[in-house]
Amino acid sequence: MNAEHVDPIRAVCPFCQGSLRFTPSQIACTACDRRFEYRDGFADLIVGGRFDDDLGDEQTRYEESSNEWLSRRYLMPTLRRLLQGIPHPRVLSLGCGTGVDIDLLAADGFDIVGIDCGNRSETWPRRVFRDRLCLANGKHLPFETGSFDAVYCGCVFPHVGVEGDSNRVRSDYREERLGIAREMGRVLKRGGHAMVSSPNRLFPLDIFHGRSPDQPYPRLNAPWDPFLLSAGDYRRLFAAAGCQSTRLLPVKDYWGFIRMKRRLVGRMLAFPIETIFNAVSIETLRALRGSVVNPWLVMEAEKTHVV
Repeated sequence: MNAEHVDPIRAVCPFCQGSLRFTPSQIACTACDRRFEYRDGFADLIVGGRFDDDLGDEQTRYEESSNEWLSRRYLMPTLRRLLQGIPHPRVLSLGCGTGVDIDLLAADGFDIVGIDCGNRSETWPRRVFRDRLCLANGKHLPFETGSFDAVYCGCVFPHVGVEGDSNRVRSDYREERLGIAREMGRVLKRGGHAMVSSPNRLFPLDIFHGRSPDQPYPRLNAPWDPFLLSAGDYRRLFAAAGCQSTRLLPVKDYWGFIRMKRRLVGRMLAFPIETIFNAVSIETLRALRGSVVNPWLVMEAEKTHVV
């Protein structure tokens, strides 16, 4: 893959998609004249709210190690399969967090950029490919229509349309989530792939939210609580975004359960979950991937038409 013969993915105004003029002190849109600033040395193009999450040293180390596992064990092989035949696939990581995935996938030949609207940008200066990172909100993506072969986001949708960093949804949560799905569909090329993941709303336990680093026990989850999403929820969102061809992907190797396995009780809990992940990833058992027995969803949606 030779990047010298590929035009770079350029950021545009998240309001009007006009060209941006970068100076050392600020960023200006040449079309609508809106102005943007820098944060932690990175372009801050956030429109529509920030995710004000708490990020400490322990959480940062965990996220970096977890993101490395995910990138090497799951994202790289999955994206290679989805994008096979494309010589220099263009990929957007929506909600890239600490940006470890950007370094690893860029080094592996993907033409990838990452955005986040939380407090992770303070970790970005230590990334090798930090020029591929900017602050932005998924509801207003700063990229031209039809820019990417794939867009992926991990556990982003449950945190959209909620009160702060909580599991309490607001009255407008459906509209907020639909806005992100439509933006993902907009920046995809026709035939491009959206990939989303999060806990399964139908599973009675949520092992991914509401726990402190020292608390291995899962949060009880009522299947009617709209904080989490089901496979049907994702299908409806992406159908409205022009991505009507959907399928649930295997979940084997998505999680390494790195923090959970530090304690005996966590290892005991991780074993049956990994067993379920491995089982539903078998092709003959794929019908179980969106069912009540599977705690984690990975859905791929192909852009079939322009909305």
